[in-house]
Amino acid sequence: MASRVDGGKGHDNERGRVNKVAWILFVGVVPILVAAVVIGVALQFVGVPVWQTSLDVLGIRQPAATSQAAGSSAEQQVKAQQQQIAKLKSENANLTQETQADEKQIQALQNQVETLQKQQQVGTNHLQNGQQEAKVLAQMDASAAASVLQKMGADQAAWVVAAMPAETSGPILEALPTAFASSVLQQAADDTRMASQATTNSTNNTTSFGTVGQTP
Repeated sequence: MASRVDGGKGHDNERGRVNKVAWILFVGVVPILVAAVVIGVALQFVGVPVWQTSLDVLGIRQPAATSQAAGSSAEQQVKAQQQQIAKLKSENANLTQETQADEKQIQALQNQVETLQKQQQVGTNHLQNGQQEAKVLAQMDASAAASVLQKMGADQAAWVVAAMPAETSGPILEALPTAFASSVLQQAADDTRMASQATTNSTNNTTSFGTVGQTP
């Protein structure tokens, strides 16, 4: 009987301690929490970042900030790489245009060289034929040589006269009609000048053709 009375008293004492703790929490802690929440809501409402500041203080938002910084750095690297790629593409396009321009210039010079070489060959052939005819006419008297020149025509006769020394061609030209002699002399001067220019231009263009496209 006595043990039952002691057990009942112990149970009552334990219940009393629990009630005291609950009363302290209800009277002391709960009002403080309620007041803090009310103040926080009020401050948040007027524009004070209470929630964000609390997260920053507790360090909860730090991983998000770190992730954002890492993402920003990666984005900058991607942009830098894109700019570098665009720069390289632009340089490649410029080099391609320069190469195409050089190829066109080379082709134009090559065509010009071929044309001048053909002209030079024609002039060389005429000059060689004129030299052979000049040797034959030099052994004839002036009147006979003049008659042969007239039959050749002014163009061919001009090459023959151009191949003769002045002391040989002079008497022959005097035996020719004045108009024909003047035409032959003019044509001979033109043929000589053109042959000289063709030789010079061919040499110069061949040299230029070899230097086009070379990197300085």
